[in-house]
Amino acid sequence: MNYIDDLFYTKEHIWIKSYKDNQFYLGITNFAQDLLGDIIYIDLTLGKKFNSNDSIGTIESVKTASDIIAPANGEIILINQDTLKKPEKINESPHETWLCSISFDLEINKENYLSKQEYLKLIKD
Repeated sequence: MNYIDDLFYTKEHIWIKSYKDNQFYLGITNFAQDLLGDIIYIDLTLGKKFNSNDSIGTIESVKTASDIIAPANGEIILINQDTLKKPEKINESPHETWLCSISFDLEINKENYLSKQEYLKLIKD
């Protein structure tokens, strides 16, 4: 699986991609979807405000359920309805399938996130 250069990664296996001023798409990495197995359900709440490292929702597979961990303080401003209806799309293309759009309370510090190379080193160690 190819990891994408223009994404920011977290140690909790979340990726974010900037698309507007202080607004980002959020998804899970290939590593995370591989650990989960066949994804069958996503639980997110529009308008939910969160702090860094809070659970912003849940992703469920046939094997287990896992929290989706917030990468910073912010709010869910849009939920990808296509992904809610067909969560298996995450297994097919995890780095192109976003779960929700989030806005952060403050400008993000890119140094708080992992680059593609740093993330790959994390999951290989």
